[in-house]
Amino acid sequence: MGEGIKWSPYLEKMREQMDQLKLSEIKEWSGYDLTPAREFKTAQVQGGFKAFHAEKIEKIGVGSFYFNKEIHHGFCTIIPDEDYDLPMFVSQWEEGEKEIRFLVDIMPTVDSLIDEEYRKRYLESVQPLWEKYASLPGICPEESDAIRSLCSIVYTAAKVPIDKEGLRLAALAPHTEYLKSYLNFLQEAYSIKDDTRRKEVKRKRGVIRDVLRKRFSGEIVCDSVSEALESNLQEQMVAILF
Repeated sequence: MGEGIKWSPYLEKMREQMDQLKLSEIKEWSGYDLTPAREFKTAQVQGGFKAFHAEKIEKIGVGSFYFNKEIHHGFCTIIPDEDYDLPMFVSQWEEGEKEIRFLVDIMPTVDSLIDEEYRKRYLESVQPLWEKYASLPGICPEESDAIRSLCSIVYTAAKVPIDKEGLRLAALAPHTEYLKSYLNFLQEAYSIKDDTRRKEVKRKRGVIRDVLRKRFSGEIVCDSVSEALESNLQEQMVAILF
């Protein structure tokens, strides 16, 4: 099973978008040497993850892995520098032979229901994309209550049935388009001047990262994948992404 699948070019397409930035690779984070995660291969798992720094961005984490040649997981997160109230970009991809599950969003780092200017500047500007992909086969709400509580009003999630040619690339399109829009935000982003705002952003960023870490380690990288990874590799992946 999985041997004849023409997997989607998730990692390649996400990197294409990011290559417009002046990226510098992060090789150590929170006491972890990240270089072993750049490329790895065990009997059951094969993949690679990298972290980068760029202007106005604390960390970009991107990578993918294949498990037993049956499931293709892809991830991309962008955590803005702490001096900016930019949303966090989150892309999660799980591709099988007959179905692709995914979530892509720009998660707000302030209360966007109250902050109208923030909502218009970031979220409503992405709404045309949300509307564009609302008719993609398999569109559905995010299943996790914890994740859904952090999502913006324009998040896109789906369980896309792969029952005809072209649906793998169609499912990938929201990820690259949301990422393209997010990178455009960087050009006009300005630093936070208000201490109250700074505290709110710091708190919200911490909550988002903590929930995403738990989801990654507890649900996405299940016990069977964890057992197949080499020592500390899962911790390095978490350090790269979150």
